[in-house]
Amino acid sequence: MGEVKDVTAAYSEALVEVGLADPRVMALDADLPDSCMTEPFYRACPGRAIDLGVAEQSLPTFAAGLALVGKVPFYNTFAVFAVGRSFDMIRLSVAYARANVKIVGHAAGLSLGYAGPSHHALEDVAMMRALPGMVVLQPADAEECRQMVWWMKDYAGPVYLRLTRARVPDVHAAGWRFEMGRTEQLREGCDVTLYTTGDLWVQALRVAERLAGEGIGVQVVNVSTLKPLPPGEIVRHARATRCGTTMEDHHVVGGLGSAVAEVYAEFVPERALRRLGIRDTFTESDDYDVLRAHYGLADEDVVTAVHSLLGSS
Repeated sequence: MGEVKDVTAAYSEALVEVGLADPRVMALDADLPDSCMTEPFYRACPGRAIDLGVAEQSLPTFAAGLALVGKVPFYNTFAVFAVGRSFDMIRLSVAYARANVKIVGHAAGLSLGYAGPSHHALEDVAMMRALPGMVVLQPADAEECRQMVWWMKDYAGPVYLRLTRARVPDVHAAGWRFEMGRTEQLREGCDVTLYTTGDLWVQALRVAERLAGEGIGVQVVNVSTLKPLPPGEIVRHARATRCGTTMEDHHVVGGLGSAVAEVYAEFVPERALRRLGIRDTFTESDDYDVLRAHYGLADEDVVTAVHSLLGSS
């Protein structure tokens, strides 16, 4: 693993880079340019950044208008507001219109910790996956985030970029290139596949190393494109092991677990799959790591799931 970096800071730097490279790029905010780290864009590209204030439901319609006259707007706010508060506007003004809008949901999942359930975005992937034509991305590290922003700038269509507040090591080596729709094997293994998205790959590799001490081979797969997710990508990993487990900072309904389970059910029904994530509940306020462990994402939960799967397969 490489240097530990802040994923949101990487997004901020990349947004400035694409803004300087392409005069069509604009940044929109809803009273949170400091938290979303978009303030550097305001300084680098004056006249192309607009703070709408506490008006999250206006972001999709405002951005769609800009897109329809040739701009490339990136709109930014906490994920719970970017998607949850604005869904109807996204559905009609962005997705239905195929407007070239880039939605960036910051501090997703449980990463706002003590802010509590009003600010924990745990349904956003499910909502955005359901929209026709919407691309849904979640980076594993700072480098993947940076490359996603460049890809989004050039892609003609709506995209949802999901960012958790995380500092993670670099997992991508020099020369690596992001490809939308592709998965990425981070570790080989023949017994069980751990599918992760976002920063959970760090935990997955840690658990894989622990299980290796028991003679269990764990394949770790980074799924950074949550939609579209070509079935062949998942089938390839599924057939390399006896069973699989998904891990996500999101409800198990509609997110990574659902996306992978859909492929297993249709193409590899002989392989067992478990989904680890937030179950059917509203969350509480606490530290990010404490919440993850409390809601079923502790290392021990993953180890138990793997043992159970291998015992029944």
